[in-house]
Amino acid sequence: MNSKADILIVDDIPEHIAFAGAILKNEGYKVYAVTDGSSALEFLKSRRPDLIMLDIRMEGMDGLELCRKIKSNSETADIPVIFLTAETNRDVIRQGFECGGCDYVVKPFIPEEYLARVKTHLDISRKAQALAASNNELRLFCSAVSHDLKSPLNVINMLIDTLKNELGENQNENVIKITDMISDKSTKLIVMIERLLNFSKMCNITPEFETLDMEYIINSVFNEQLSSEPQRNISLIMGELPPITGDAVLIEMLVKNVISNAFKFTAPRRNAVITVASIPNDEYNIISIKDNGVGFDMAYSDKLFKIFQRLHMAEEFDGSGVGLALVDRIMRRHGGKVEAYGKVDKGAEFRLFFLKS
Repeated sequence: MNSKADILIVDDIPEHIAFAGAILKNEGYKVYAVTDGSSALEFLKSRRPDLIMLDIRMEGMDGLELCRKIKSNSETADIPVIFLTAETNRDVIRQGFECGGCDYVVKPFIPEEYLARVKTHLDISRKAQALAASNNELRLFCSAVSHDLKSPLNVINMLIDTLKNELGENQNENVIKITDMISDKSTKLIVMIERLLNFSKMCNITPEFETLDMEYIINSVFNEQLSSEPQRNISLIMGELPPITGDAVLIEMLVKNVISNAFKFTAPRRNAVITVASIPNDEYNIISIKDNGVGFDMAYSDKLFKIFQRLHMAEEFDGSGVGLALVDRIMRRHGGKVEAYGKVDKGAEFRLFFLKS
């Protein structure tokens, strides 16, 4: 295993390179060495080591600046960097971690400690690469399965439409009922597959944070939902909301799921109301979204945010069982959380906890 690991040592003192290199070579590692930052960057253009051992104090470009350049390049950003330093100053060590270093070894180092840190971070890096590869394979698998499942379902819908056209006015009530049921079930399966694929994609999205106007997003989503159900008597009452920091695509996806959930479960109400407000808090920007719908039993609230879990019968309320799981995952990707409160026939409330900037 060690013989397959390439390690680059960057140090402007040849004696230090010789000492550290000998320790690593004795353990079976393949060692490369350069004595300045520019040479290191040139080396990385053609080779990709598994680990970089980097001296902080060097003439010209120091280790901190070199590390920043390494981490700013997508081709080398995931290479673990361990700093070698005679510094014990906390500020210098902090800067090392801030610019992307994963660990440090204080000179003069103990060989056993030096090797232990090298082995640990090589192991972590290999596991991270294996996990990333597995996630990518899973994403490709989900995409392929989605396509393979949706294609025959779309064909079924086309065949149903063709059958109806062939039968024309000769259809009896039973035939109409059966064909409509088949069409309805296949359409629901297509929606479920799309939702599941969206959930899978979301897990791999890297959020791009910006300041977002939550009042605008919620109003837009509400009006869009209302336009698809113009017969509904449903109103939105919204107080002043703070701006939040988040990924625009993910937050809109989150709000759509919460608002569509409120629309769905207020369907039995003649006058449905969705109330949105801000709740004061020192640590979080908390946004509360309440409805006066059918609510739920808090005894089963732990199921709400699990994928494919439902608290109401599918015959009562349509749905894929993915929406609230997506809401939970998006909030966690933003360093926040979501909480749900409800009473049977008394409505539901979802509280979104966004970390303050």
